[in-house]
Amino acid sequence: MRHLLSGILCIALLISAFTLSSPSQPTQAQDDPFGAEWFGDGIMYQVFVRSFYDSDGDGIGDLKGVEEKLDYIQSLGANIIWLSPIHPSPSYHGYDVTDYYEVNPDFGTKDDLLALIQAVHERGMYIIMDYIANHTSNQHPMFLERFGHPEVTQGNFYSWTNDAQTDYRGFAGLDSMPLINYNSRFARNYMIDIATYWLDPNDDGDTSDGFDGLRCDVAVGPPLNFWVEVRTAIEKVNPDALLLAEAWLRTASELRPYLEGDAFNAVFDFPTYHAIEVDNNANGDNALVGVSSTTLVETAMLASVKLFPEGAHLVKFVNNHDTNRVMSEIEGDFERARAAAVLLMTAPGTPMIYYGEEIGMFGSKGTGAPYWDEYRREPMDWYTSESGDGMPTWFAPANGYNEPDDLISVEEQDSDPASLLNFYRTLAQIRNSTPALESDLATKVDLTAGEDDLYTLALGDVDSGNYNVVVINFSDAPVTSSFSDISTATVILSEKFSLEGAEFTIEPAGFAILQVGG
Repeated sequence: MRHLLSGILCIALLISAFTLSSPSQPTQAQDDPFGAEWFGDGIMYQVFVRSFYDSDGDGIGDLKGVEEKLDYIQSLGANIIWLSPIHPSPSYHGYDVTDYYEVNPDFGTKDDLLALIQAVHERGMYIIMDYIANHTSNQHPMFLERFGHPEVTQGNFYSWTNDAQTDYRGFAGLDSMPLINYNSRFARNYMIDIATYWLDPNDDGDTSDGFDGLRCDVAVGPPLNFWVEVRTAIEKVNPDALLLAEAWLRTASELRPYLEGDAFNAVFDFPTYHAIEVDNNANGDNALVGVSSTTLVETAMLASVKLFPEGAHLVKFVNNHDTNRVMSEIEGDFERARAAAVLLMTAPGTPMIYYGEEIGMFGSKGTGAPYWDEYRREPMDWYTSESGDGMPTWFAPANGYNEPDDLISVEEQDSDPASLLNFYRTLAQIRNSTPALESDLATKVDLTAGEDDLYTLALGDVDSGNYNVVVINFSDAPVTSSFSDISTATVILSEKFSLEGAEFTIEPAGFAILQVGG
């Protein structure tokens, strides 16, 4: 009940904004101010570079390793890659940058990065850079020159809290990440130059050797008018460039301003994420295991279509590098992992797969120093034995989640048609070949019974008579019901589901993707 009430408070304001049984309608004028159409039609794969694939045997994943595994990423149906930070940094995670114009030597060279970008583009894929504009490292030269040196006032780059420039504001109160002062024109220009540089690193007007967009870390930190300047600048370099906000906000009303006023053209849909998972640091408390309300998930999904501007790109996800992995959230239930995959891959918006999610890797936040988020970012599990060419070893604690012969590796699942890995591949094929699943139209489906227990949405233009319906049972009991307004449908994919006319029975963790009309 505690988690249910929490979820209700998070999105209660959304419920009154629309009637669940009525189709979602566009909220913006005819012209599309958001662009980057390639993103709306895609599937994104998040790569934590250090943990992905090690090309040179030093135990650390690297850029050449990512390039070597492009076939694998493409096999998942993904055509967009989000790279975790690639700049020099004193930390393993890289979110405290010391040089924005260079590549972390742990990952290779600038030439290695440009070769990866070229290889991605040659495949007709896209690649996004992690852009950390909220703060730098306290080892950044800009900071070292100024700390304790009040005579160095050029640009007023940081948020000092005393005249001696020895006290300052840090991200999350951390001294290691001093906040950038966006009241400073100098600081704004400096950070905008970084953004445009990586879209055309050779400064020759040819953006084929640059990133296709920026994933903006802690987008709630800098003011919105800074992001407007960034978007204006990057679109002058590449009119199709993407500006994606990591704005960790729980309600649509809080998140919507980031898609208004010419700021971002894409956001991570955190309100929907929290309706699904509730607490990113806790397991077993979520809608996927039937603890929190499926109705709230439907409401959030519909709100993400109804309450955001038409054409805006919304990224759906069930885990990332800052959250417990979905397999831990559902406490190792592979059947529910398959149901969660259906939820993700049929959701309106751009789905994002976190590396290892597709094979069911576990990972939860650590409970004691010195390790915390490392457990959620363990090396990609390529092999049955946990060792072999390319397997990163930088983090392999005795209490880690990766274990030999646990059926959680690419090697163990690749050739098994019933594996979670191949299930993700099947879902990607269905999504990429089904226009309604790539649309941003969603409608509540009326049932004669079981509405409180079932996740049920129609995707696509219901008025056309040709659309898809997704039904998932996250409860612990079987449900028998009927569609109120659908007489016949064709099953595209299902498990633990039977349909006769409009009546169906669905078991716990069962699901179905249906075609109506067509």
